[in-house]
Amino acid sequence: MDKNTYKQSVKIQKRKGKTGLCCYVCGEDDPIVIEGIEMHHIDGRSNSDIVIPLCKNCHTKITDEQNALSPKDRSEKASLIKKRGFQLINHGALLKLLGEEQSRLGNELVET
Repeated sequence: MDKNTYKQSVKIQKRKGKTGLCCYVCGEDDPIVIEGIEMHHIDGRSNSDIVIPLCKNCHTKITDEQNALSPKDRSEKASLIKKRGFQLINHGALLKLLGEEQSRLGNELVET
């Protein structure tokens, strides 16, 4: 989904009082924050069209790890080995964030 279609979809959903979107990692679904949901390319924009919705906070954490590699090493012209390494970094960053959120929620349940 391109950015304009996404923004229009969010506006329509907000007008109806409920959005179906939430952050894939932390579950943020506050209608005010929903406009801050960004579509994250799991394997990088130049390497895949597969996207997931992330709030700005989660997106920034994952993108920071992606940006640790030089643009040349994460471009569509990178060697196959570098592309696979980039994929592993991307997936690892996502899994790390998901694991932290899962631990947080588990601790919350144990403490109640």
